[in-house]
Amino acid sequence: MTNAVVLVIDRLGAGYLGPYGNTWIETPNCNRLAACSALFEWALTDAVDLPTVYRSYWQGLHALCPARPLCSLPEALAAAGVHCTLVTDEPQLAHVPGIAHFADRLALTPTDGERPAAEVFQTQMAQLFAAAADQLERMPEPFLLWIHSRGMAGAWDAPVEFRNQFADEDDPLPPPELALPPIKRFESECDPDELLGYQHAYAGQVALLDLCLGAFLDTIQSTAGWDRTLLALTSPRGYPLGEHQVVGPCDATVYEEQIHVPCLVRLPHDRGAGLRCQELVQPPDLGAALWDMFQLAPDGERRWGQSLLELLATEPPPWRGRAATIAPAAQALRTPAWLLVRRHDDAHDDTDEDRRREVFAKPDDRWEVNEVANRCPEALEQLENAWNEFEQVAQTFPLMQFSQLSDFLREGFG
Repeated sequence: MTNAVVLVIDRLGAGYLGPYGNTWIETPNCNRLAACSALFEWALTDAVDLPTVYRSYWQGLHALCPARPLCSLPEALAAAGVHCTLVTDEPQLAHVPGIAHFADRLALTPTDGERPAAEVFQTQMAQLFAAAADQLERMPEPFLLWIHSRGMAGAWDAPVEFRNQFADEDDPLPPPELALPPIKRFESECDPDELLGYQHAYAGQVALLDLCLGAFLDTIQSTAGWDRTLLALTSPRGYPLGEHQVVGPCDATVYEEQIHVPCLVRLPHDRGAGLRCQELVQPPDLGAALWDMFQLAPDGERRWGQSLLELLATEPPPWRGRAATIAPAAQALRTPAWLLVRRHDDAHDDTDEDRRREVFAKPDDRWEVNEVANRCPEALEQLENAWNEFEQVAQTFPLMQFSQLSDFLREGFG
């Protein structure tokens, strides 16, 4: 008998968590979860809008794949006798295909976040985690508990001391009244003090999340079914904080800060604890892991994702090693050694000539500071060919297969 709990925290970038190398925000409970989990170092979202990412989670199709009438994960689990419960404060999920197959749906009303809360228990995130813990203690086995928090897409309502703790003595304090997620575009140079305030306020929300996660871990680890339960923590997308002159959601941003998300998977009996997988993974792979964990046979249709559990246990197939992300005004292709960003100069024009192409060396240039397309024409040409192949394979899936990735796209100049 197997159970699964999936924590999806919207707008949580991997770079703000200790297990992913952050050193200035203390996240002891994320570290605690990572210690008993397998960590996927390079989890990249395949889209920047929620409905598309949820199609990837629940139907196992990449964002570039055309829609198909596939059985969803909640539908298959319900048919197999698994009790499925959804807890969320995100109204958008009400229209996601597959949601009707959750036996229980608890939808919390999101707050507008007029001002930060005075106490932790008053925050939106704390209320969501408390509701999820209450549901967890009453779940009949086997079960799937899917928890979706608006996270940093919702109110930034952590008490002000959470954000103020990150300001050094000479730093200006973050805006005390800031409670709505900031959205701003900078046409020229950004005000570093303004950006620092946004970053500290975001860090305060991460600290709040870590505190809520700790209380939830205490609850789940005390349940009778803990040894039989998979626990996953991930996010559908990150939150730009001025890295590329943008603060907040942006249709043209497919850089690290928006597409690199955490993916921690704690397996029953702590199998795989401490492993760090370097393969590029995307939302369909998490969905495939849940099909795998519950030993469900797909409905005769091939799914895009490869189970994360397989990636931990076996050598990945030769076609892996590439990940694509789409946004309304940009696309990205990532290989182990490179990132290609294709952006529209005019969001209303969709011809190939109107795309601006950028190339970054990976993983060294983590935040995409040094654009090298003009200096590495070979990389640009091979990445463009790889993008075109990815698009063709996705559009015709499962009829076409990927060719093997070149050594140059895997290893760069090394």
